[in-house]
Amino acid sequence: MQARAMLLVEPRHFAPTTLELTPAEEGGWLAVEATGISGVDVQLWKGEAPDIIYPLVPGHQIVGRVAVKGPSIPYPVGTRVVVEPTIRCGICMRCQLNLSTCSGRKPTNSYGRIPSSEPPGLWGGMAEYVYLDPNARLHPVTDDVPAEVATFVHPLATGYTWAVELPALQPGESVLILGPGPRGLACLIAAKAAGASWVGITGLTHDRDRLELAKKLGADMAVDAETDDIAAEIASHLGRRPDVVIDVTSDDPEALFTALDLVRTGGRVILASTKGNRALHFLSDVIVAKQLTLKGAISATLVGYQWATKQLESDPRIDDLVSHQFPLSEVARAMQAAAGLLGRDELISVAVTF
Repeated sequence: MQARAMLLVEPRHFAPTTLELTPAEEGGWLAVEATGISGVDVQLWKGEAPDIIYPLVPGHQIVGRVAVKGPSIPYPVGTRVVVEPTIRCGICMRCQLNLSTCSGRKPTNSYGRIPSSEPPGLWGGMAEYVYLDPNARLHPVTDDVPAEVATFVHPLATGYTWAVELPALQPGESVLILGPGPRGLACLIAAKAAGASWVGITGLTHDRDRLELAKKLGADMAVDAETDDIAAEIASHLGRRPDVVIDVTSDDPEALFTALDLVRTGGRVILASTKGNRALHFLSDVIVAKQLTLKGAISATLVGYQWATKQLESDPRIDDLVSHQFPLSEVARAMQAAAGLLGRDELISVAVTF
């Protein structure tokens, strides 16, 4: 058997190709139904992601059906599953510490980032089939939603990890989210579901549609950081500083300082965005003076995925969170859409479907 795939030969250059499906002695094969596009995928497409070897098949937010199963695949053929992006070897120190990255494969051990030179070459969701590594983690998802909607399990799992697990969010606490992208909106959903008494979210002027959606999802405050005074808005809506601030912005070095400034004394800040390897003039005194807890965040945990798959079954609002879909042949246009290059009106998240 062969699979059609879109090979990212170099930054911004896709080439259609076909790759062989080799026998799966230990792992298996997944027939891809849809793949979501995240900010990480856009960075990879632009050539801005570190430690990437081209060519490769991108796409890590994968949903599909088990097509071929070896002994390591716990679900029957035909089961619809999402695949956790990180493949965990279980041996390296990162895996032993239960971190969200694994050093078992160089330069990275994650779907959508493994070069096609690594057999069998189909390591990303921008293909008809993707190889299921023996160590891949799979989670069954409902058949009752379209495949493109099911891809939102990935940001939803991340939102739970970042907004609930890492800050140990307690019912009645308040949360401020900086950034209304798919993961910011997922943080909003997760925080509200966990019993947060107040959740605010900020964005930029071009995020107006996302901010409006945030209100529909239950945000107690949704403000434009370019036109509004965030601190004044928080004072007006909440009356005090929030217990938790989550930085989910896109390549905004100043957002970290905003988070440290706005969170209450003794509060928690979750740093869930990269800053493009740019040096920050970091003043640690505010962390000391306010006795803050600062945690870095990458990806989602097993618990996050377990929560997200259940939430998908019971929350019809998730249907509105995938705004654009493209066929595999238009994956370059899908990347442009996700990057906002085709306009930002009504842009929430993007999926490639089969």
